[in-house]
This record gives sequence, structure tokens and C-alpha cells, in this order.
Amino acid sequence: MPDANDNPDVYYDGCYWNNLDCTVRMINTKVSGREDVDWWRHFADRTGRTFERGLFLNCGNGWVERDMVSSGFVKEAVGIDYSDVLLQQARDAADQEGLPIRYQQLNINSDELPTDDFDLVVNHAAAHHIARLNRVFRKVCTLLPPDGWFISFDYVGPHRNQYPYDAWECAWQANNQLPPEARQVMRYPNIEAMLQIDPTEAVHSELIIEMLERYFSIDEKVYVGGAIAYPILTHNANLFAMDDPLERERLGQMVLDEDRRYLERNPDSSLFAYFTAQPNKSVLTSNEQLWRWRDEEEDRERAAEARGGEYYERSLIQELYLGNDSLTIQLDLVQQGTRGLQDQLTEIQGSFLYSHLTRLLARPGVQRALRNRLTRRLIRREP
Repeated sequence: MPDANDNPDVYYDGCYWNNLDCTVRMINTKVSGREDVDWWRHFADRTGRTFERGLFLNCGNGWVERDMVSSGFVKEAVGIDYSDVLLQQARDAADQEGLPIRYQQLNINSDELPTDDFDLVVNHAAAHHIARLNRVFRKVCTLLPPDGWFISFDYVGPHRNQYPYDAWECAWQANNQLPPEARQVMRYPNIEAMLQIDPTEAVHSELIIEMLERYFSIDEKVYVGGAIAYPILTHNANLFAMDDPLERERLGQMVLDEDRRYLERNPDSSLFAYFTAQPNKSVLTSNEQLWRWRDEEEDRERAAEARGGEYYERSLIQELYLGNDSLTIQLDLVQQGTRGLQDQLTEIQGSFLYSHLTRLLARPGVQRALRNRLTRRLIRREP
């Protein structure tokens, strides 16, 4: 099973789409109907209750539970995470504010969850880093009382950010509508690089909703979109470097408008979703079904280990992008070899051979033909 990157900067580095005020307003409006009310405050208003003790999955630096505890919505909290560095940051911040929050280091995929009397469990951008979703969601269902709540705001899009062709093409076109100085450098997520940088990123994001519906009775769910806006706005160094914040927000809103239209045409395309749910205790009484789900997860993990950490077959678009990276390296070698050949032929510039090679290598179609040939080979290649 994949472990998180030991460098916590991976999880808080760069600017995401929700670092733009226009994105925050959009998400708030989708969830609560108000620009100034976020997901958990909407839940607090809707339930009209406070919670005695909350468990926060993969809590990171702890800002979510600090907000909830300091507001009085949650009286006490326990945060769990894999990273000792992030947990220490969370402890220091909670101690500085004098908040009743305890932190525990564990691997959520294999270690036992704390067994305090929790009446609330919170998943904020945590579940898409969990490999053993069935195991964890079953544990959460077990530890919560029948009137307890599980609330979730998370990435639920394609695993490893392997966006489908149609969405990627629409995002590409929307990005090109931005002025050049604000455009994203559109690089399709490279699975091989992701496995090196953070093997937990979006590991089973496509399964989150299925697992929620397996173990919980859904009270409220809201799909907020992101198929177009997220890849354009997140880590867009050009956009976030703009000096004029008003222009940055205007362009961000333009992208969000495209995102809204895409979601209306493709309701199942949302990358992010908000859920509130209560445990479905009846599912825990069917041992045969529980064992089958456990075995399915074990088989999935073993198969992935045998494939070097990859869980799913690569899509055509991923193969083409990986092939393009390889092709770029090969073309660089060709160009380097061309320069070396030209140096060697300098002494015979007047010869027919030199003139013929020079004209041949100068033709733009030569490298294009090489690229097309290698691309066709990639398309024919069996996975």
C-alpha cells in the first residue's frame, strides 16, 4: 500500500483554485446557497447542534479542526495523520490557541483508528489519499453512534487525476481563451511522476462515493464541479503572479463560468463533492458481504503492488503523453546528433552529401514524421 510523502510541503505547496476568492464564493454558493457560508458552517446551521468530540482524518496542519473547535461547533477533537512534521505544526497551533485538540500519528491504511466516543467524523480532502477506503469507511461506520455524523468535502474525480479526453480538451480550449500572460502551462498528470512525488495522491478517488454509499445513509450531497477550472487555476503560476488582483479574479471567474457550463452539460464530471451522512449500521450485520468487500480490497492492493503501485490500466491519453515525453527526449538526441554531424561535415561543405543532409534536416516535416511514427507505435502498443 502506498505511504505518504515524508516531505509535508508536497501537500501545502503552490496555489490552488480555492486560493481565489471567486472559487471560494462559487463553492460556498453551491453548498450553502450563500457566498459567505462554507461547507461545515452550512452543516452546523442545518443540523442546529454542536458535537462533543470529532475525529479528523488525515488532518494535516490542523486548520480545519481548529476552526471548528474555536467556533464552539465541536467541543473536543482528535486529529490523525501520517506526518509527524504536520502533526507537530498542528499541536503547536492548537496549544497556542489553547484548544482541546489531541493529535495522534498513525497510518490510516493499516493502523487502528482511535476509539474515543466520537459523534462526528470529518473528511476534508483526506479520503482521496486513502488506499484502503473500504476498511477505513467500515471502521468509521462502526465507531460512530447511530445518530453520529460523517461529513466530507473531497476530490472525487478520476484516480491519479487522469482526466478524460473531453474534459481535458475543453480545459485546453478554455485556457487558450485567457490572455497569454495568465495561461496555465497545461501538462497532463504523469502517473510515473506522481508515484514518485506522492504515491497516495488520488489513489482511489473514484471509489469515494461508492464507499460512502456502501456504509452510510446519505443526507446531503452537492457536486461543485472543477473539471475545467481545477486544472487551469491550480498551480497556475502565471495567473497568481499577476499584479492586479481584480484582473486575476476576473479571469478566474471567466474560467469558473466555463466550468459551470461544462458541469451543466456533464453532470457526472464533478471533481469535488460535499457529503453529509449517518452510519448505516445494518450493513455491518452481513458478514458474508463484509468479507467479500474485504477480499476485493486485498486483491486490488496485491495487484497494484505487482504493477509497481499502479491500480488501473493507463488510458490512451496517458500513453500518448508519456510517449510524447519519451519522444521529446529522443528528438533532443536527434538534434544533438545533427549538430555533431554538421560539425564533422564542416570540412566538406561543398560536397553533395553535406548539401543533401543539410536540406533534409532543415525540413520541418522530418521531425514531424518521426513524431507521428512514434505516436502510431504508442497507439498500437498493448497496455
